[in-house]
Amino acid sequence: MTRIKTVLLMITLMFCAWPVQAEIDSKLFKEFKLGYSPLDIELSLSGQRVFVLDDQGHLRIYNMAGDLTDTITVGKHVDKIKVSSRDDLLFLSSRDTKTLQILSLTYTHNIDISGSPYQGPSNAPVAVVVFSDFQCPYCAKIRAIIDQVRGHYAKEVKSVFKHFPLPSHKFALHAAKASIAADAQGKFWQFHDQLFENYSQIDEKKIEEIRTALNLDKTKFEKVMEAPQTLEKITKDRQEGEQAEVRGTPTVFVNGRMVRPANYENIKEAVEAALKGLKK
Repeated sequence: MTRIKTVLLMITLMFCAWPVQAEIDSKLFKEFKLGYSPLDIELSLSGQRVFVLDDQGHLRIYNMAGDLTDTITVGKHVDKIKVSSRDDLLFLSSRDTKTLQILSLTYTHNIDISGSPYQGPSNAPVAVVVFSDFQCPYCAKIRAIIDQVRGHYAKEVKSVFKHFPLPSHKFALHAAKASIAADAQGKFWQFHDQLFENYSQIDEKKIEEIRTALNLDKTKFEKVMEAPQTLEKITKDRQEGEQAEVRGTPTVFVNGRMVRPANYENIKEAVEAALKGLKK
């Protein structure tokens, strides 16, 4: 009996407890003028896209500014959508047809490569862009793959380097600055190669050893490293990468299309697809 009284007392206290007061301020963040009836809406985990399914069998993709970036015809039978965590798979379900379809999505990003170090013909129709970190072991390995691809398409492909130093790598930013200082003296790629050959030993001492070995003027080198424009360039590269949904290194794009996983076969296939697209 005592136990029953105790339980009843606990329940009474639960329902008699003071209500929790919470204040929520709200304001209109954005209003999309659709012009049609939305059936379902999904926001990408990256926060960069809004997917809206309309009542006419179209999936419309917007950016967060409210601009319509693409429209995909999926059929009037589709009544619900889901997007994968990386925005690259789209799940379409229909209660009427009792079906689930999975579409693979490939996005083309506008990546500014002007002023970035490159190898290959300046007018090459295909650009293989690599967002890289000088302390990343996988970045050190992929450079041989990129060279192999470029060698296979000597007249059609150029490889472009983009800085994406990771915060978890203590000397990655310092190495990125040093490579830009080397570039100012016409030796970016030599410095680039030396950094990757020593990626596991990178620190200020090793960077100075590489500078000395390449006979780079120390005063000019240090001046460029300390210049605010140098950090601005690295920051710009990183921001471009983030906008293109780069989340780690190395990340490879072929004419703006991300290649996953970035191995020789997939990069070569992406180059072939880009060349075929240019012929259409």
